[in-house]
Amino acid sequence: MKKLLVVVLALMLAVVPCLAMAESVAFNDPAAVRPESIEYPVQGLSWNATTDVRANEEYTIAMIVKNNTNPFMNGVLNGFAKAAEDIGFEALLLSPQTADSNEDQVRLVDDMIQRGVDAICIHPVDSNGIVPALERAYEAGIPVLVQGTQANTDKIYGWYGTKYADEATLIAEYVAEKLNYEGNVIYITGPQQAQNAIDEINATHAVFEKYPNLNLIEEQPGNFNRATSMSVMENLTQKYSEDEVDWVIGGNDECAMGAIAAMENAGWTLGFENGGIGVSGIDCNEDASYAIQEGTLTVSINPDPVSLGYIGAAFLVNYLNDGTLFPAENVAWPDFQTAEDVLVDSTNIDNYIENLAWWKDPQ
Repeated sequence: MKKLLVVVLALMLAVVPCLAMAESVAFNDPAAVRPESIEYPVQGLSWNATTDVRANEEYTIAMIVKNNTNPFMNGVLNGFAKAAEDIGFEALLLSPQTADSNEDQVRLVDDMIQRGVDAICIHPVDSNGIVPALERAYEAGIPVLVQGTQANTDKIYGWYGTKYADEATLIAEYVAEKLNYEGNVIYITGPQQAQNAIDEINATHAVFEKYPNLNLIEEQPGNFNRATSMSVMENLTQKYSEDEVDWVIGGNDECAMGAIAAMENAGWTLGFENGGIGVSGIDCNEDASYAIQEGTLTVSINPDPVSLGYIGAAFLVNYLNDGTLFPAENVAWPDFQTAEDVLVDSTNIDNYIENLAWWKDPQ
């Protein structure tokens, strides 16, 4: 196994006690009673994540993400692979042949059902489109742990991960404060059929509704994709002058980096602290981190996809080992309501890159 880089993390999460179950019951058994909470089986974040969980048998578990083009999704896969080494199971790391294709993701789930894997962890492309495949896994008795984007069915083992509304609220409040609660903002969102994008959009709107002089002058989907977002912003640089825009909110870092590229090509001045247009993202990926350091991106949020993949594996192995059931509601990881230093800007970017970055090679 490669030697992992140990990082000291300021972000510490509380452990929530698990309600004891009288006996082991299958997750899809009508008699199953889900606990109200569950213990986090992982300590630390990023490449510093560790667990005491060990596989009792030779399990095969699939991790299916939305694409292998978004650094966040690759971070999830890396964390899942690290968990496989630490815990002791076979990991199948999968993504759609066509990035963000629900049809391809459905086929992958069906392939895993046919293969008879022990469990599946999945970050859905489409909250509704993935449902029939997940329900087929449920009927086959394969526990599916949904990560991040919600799947609109209760026929799963559980749902955990980033609370996108909390991320969007933190960013929107940051933008409002920086703009002194007035100004014109462009919002390039994620795909509007995905629940995580819907949660972000609704949370952002809720913040803007509090401040009548803070205006969302344009809102268009960039689909969490850099090229798409660049194209969207290129059109907007033709519609608006530089003086009419104070900030661009990206639904994630890929949206933000695409917008930055378009504005740079248009000759617009970036860097809020230097009198230019502010830009925000979410994910703190590698390109975004260096863009913050350079001043073209103002702020992002660290959701730590490495430990997100890692803890999903630990949750599933615990269930396979002893039948530990999952709550009916979303289990947050990380918990942005209690975590510290999740916003990354010019004040802490050097420390983030040096000590906390999830995208750094752990060799």
